[in-house]
Amino acid sequence: MYVQTRYTVTMLNKRQRLTKRAFDAAFARGTRYHSPTMQLIYDNSDPEFHGAVVVGKKVYKQAVDRNRLRRRLYGALYRLHQTHQLTGTFILIAKPSAATVAPQELTETLTTLMAKVRRQ
Repeated sequence: MYVQTRYTVTMLNKRQRLTKRAFDAAFARGTRYHSPTMQLIYDNSDPEFHGAVVVGKKVYKQAVDRNRLRRRLYGALYRLHQTHQLTGTFILIAKPSAATVAPQELTETLTTLMAKVRRQ
């Protein structure tokens, strides 16, 4: 387990989050990028920025822990969007190994996956 620190989390606003229909479409046709702790699915068919984060019960059993990780990943995704003015649809899926990693390492992993997306 990790030590709780104070931080400010900024979620995506409602317009930037995905609907069920948009999620399913992006999940089906998006390009997948993998790391040991998460999977990034990117679909460039949307001219605007949209994002979603999925943390399943295999990562954390308790909803409190899943939601904490989900908020952290949403925050990291939001900061990357603000920094790089990203467009397209981004879906982050946390893998079970994400539970054992420090929050800074998750942000670094997400930055690395985003760099792979921008290269292609």
